[in-house]
Amino acid sequence: MYKVIKRILDIIISSLFIIVLSPLFILIYIILLFTIHDEIIYKQLREGKNKKPYNMYKFRTMVKDTNLNREERITKFGKILRNTSLDELPQLFNVFKGDMSLVGPRPFIVGEVLPKDYIDPIRYTVKPGMTGYAQVHGKRKVSHKKKIEYDVWYAKNVSFVLDVKIMFLTIFNLIQRNN
Repeated sequence: MYKVIKRILDIIISSLFIIVLSPLFILIYIILLFTIHDEIIYKQLREGKNKKPYNMYKFRTMVKDTNLNREERITKFGKILRNTSLDELPQLFNVFKGDMSLVGPRPFIVGEVLPKDYIDPIRYTVKPGMTGYAQVHGKRKVSHKKKIEYDVWYAKNVSFVLDVKIMFLTIFNLIQRNN
């Protein structure tokens, strides 16, 4: 039953965020238009529910110049977007379309090679999310394997209360990090 409610909430909340944040979307788009000089929306093929591939959207934060290393490719504005997680805002459209949920495991890149013992198939029984249990419990401070363990735990315990808790922890972490 919660799966149906979760989808309805994803549609309503993502729609509201898209509408309310549309001036910010436009501002970021215009700034990127003058700083990136290329495609503004970055698309990356990711694995969704049941490993179904989809294009995940982000604001582009790097130039395409392959002669530069990864850090040199990130623009000054791109660093700001990444540090504030604003580069992830276009994923609201993924949520609205149904490729993602607001809360769920972070999606893997299609073709990403991970050790076989890392992945429990239950992880793929839920849609990937913009935020998730692993993101509010360490994000970059825990190992890749631990993040996947968190994803599996989430998939086994998904509930309305857990999703609300993760959303509030995400907001708290963003505010705390940006202070």
